[in-house]
Amino acid sequence: PSATKTDGDVGDQAPNRSRNVDHISTARDSIGPAPTRFVWTAIEGPDLFAIGIWNEVDVLVWRQDNVPSTSVTLPEEVRLEPGTYFWAGSALREGSQIAESGLAAFVVRTAP
Repeated sequence: PSATKTDGDVGDQAPNRSRNVDHISTARDSIGPAPTRFVWTAIEGPDLFAIGIWNEVDVLVWRQDNVPSTSVTLPEEVRLEPGTYFWAGSALREGSQIAESGLAAFVVRTAP
């Protein structure tokens, strides 16, 4: 499968010619309930993607390698408790990173 495909709910998206992967959803600096889905921009060249989520003390909470598209759903068993988290996506070609998003913070809060 092409790594530059996007999900239908995001719309058709032409691959970005830059070497940066950008966060689409969960948006940078968002605050709210725990996200269940992460989406990033497509770029030219990768065959797979990877995503990681870290907590506020830089402990890896979850990582998914070999993602064939520009989105991933967080598995139900991964619970993000209230707090600050960071996520990043990487574009991979033949197992080597060719682009990355950098870290984006998001805050998980429960309803009052």
